[in-house]
Amino acid sequence: MLLFIGLKTEAQLGFCRGNSGDPIFIENFGFGQRDSRLPSGSTTYKFTTTNPRDGSYKVSSKTDWFNWVSIKDHTANDINGKSLIVNASTVPGEFFRIPISGLCENTTYEFSSWLIHLMPSNRPKHVINNKIKPINVKFEIWDSTDTIMLKSGNTGNIFSSAIPKWEQYGLVFQTEPGQTSVILKMRNNGGGGYGNDLAIDDIMFRTCGDAVIIEDSLKNTRNLSVNENELPFSTVLTATPDFSVFSTHFYQWQKSKDGINWVNILGEHSNRFSVININEITYYRTLLAEDAINLLNSSCNSTSEVYKVNILSPKKPKKQIPVPKKLIKPRKKVTGIKIPSSIGPTKVNTLGIKEIPKLKKQVDIFNLKGLIKTQKQVIIVKDGFEIINDRVWIDGAIGKFVQTGEKIIKQGHANADIVIEETIYYKAVYGYNSKKRRYRVHVKPHVLW
Repeated sequence: MLLFIGLKTEAQLGFCRGNSGDPIFIENFGFGQRDSRLPSGSTTYKFTTTNPRDGSYKVSSKTDWFNWVSIKDHTANDINGKSLIVNASTVPGEFFRIPISGLCENTTYEFSSWLIHLMPSNRPKHVINNKIKPINVKFEIWDSTDTIMLKSGNTGNIFSSAIPKWEQYGLVFQTEPGQTSVILKMRNNGGGGYGNDLAIDDIMFRTCGDAVIIEDSLKNTRNLSVNENELPFSTVLTATPDFSVFSTHFYQWQKSKDGINWVNILGEHSNRFSVININEITYYRTLLAEDAINLLNSSCNSTSEVYKVNILSPKKPKKQIPVPKKLIKPRKKVTGIKIPSSIGPTKVNTLGIKEIPKLKKQVDIFNLKGLIKTQKQVIIVKDGFEIINDRVWIDGAIGKFVQTGEKIIKQGHANADIVIEETIYYKAVYGYNSKKRRYRVHVKPHVLW
């Protein structure tokens, strides 16, 4: 039974299951090299500027007292950042309280804080004693009169470790009708002595609302990438809550250029929003509240997931394939090669030109004496149906390639009966695709292929 009760108590801690709003209260205990004390009435513990013994505290940027670990505060980008350093009293009880105001009535909130056990477990003295006490803290949320406790929860035992690290704990609660302020209390559940030494940092309160997903008309969530050639772009965004916290929903759509600074979009209060003529990277989200009167109050509303429209710049096309500068040497003559009696049927392409079928054996057809007058190498660069560049090389009688102005090789040309090696480059989105083929322009009926 005792085990069951303990599990139930610890289960009261937790974080918002939906989307949280922007922080409405943050306590990071400041920064500086000089130790400081808490405001009057915030603690029952004794302030000290030296070693914090049992039942004492300090707000400090240093943690390496006694054999404790030396670690920075939790707040990001702090220089000499401070945290609340506590050496728990030998008697369990309250050690810290702070009033929180500016809340909204009938609104769900998430409290969270970061804690760390300061005594490492792997130092020789600690290993010998082997009796390091865990820290165990109870969080309580009370009404402003300090007579009604709204919610509470225990961290459970947080044991010493070889490498101590910051851990976050949270508690979700709801304000009552007419209630706009509360009191946060922290209590030590364990006894003092060897251990039970902790630091606390980054206490935060923020609203808790439904988990809300934004989806576009193409069923994309969170983000969509659009190519520059598709601009301006339009779509319809739909916000879908999960009803985990709210029973009713009121909306205010927002947009941002950097995902940090947001502006309201006038008149957009439905769960659907038409985005028209997007020309740049833009972020979208919607504010939500369960009551319309709380929609524009950052202390009362929550936010949806962020949806980003990302603009992709097309890759630069590859440079046009240049005409080879070096002349290609003619192939050496090959003698004693017999022409196969059958090399397969001849195919006629769409231009009416017969293509050479594959031979059963590797035969150098460029030097078959008496059958081939010449050889041509053709390079054509096309953009759609338009030829934007073409070059032709002819293997003449002297065995060299001579550039000519010929652009289209047709049947019946004076240099007919030639083998052509043709490479066509087709312009594509990101450069060129190539297609190679090899065929013979045939006009003499006595030559069989």
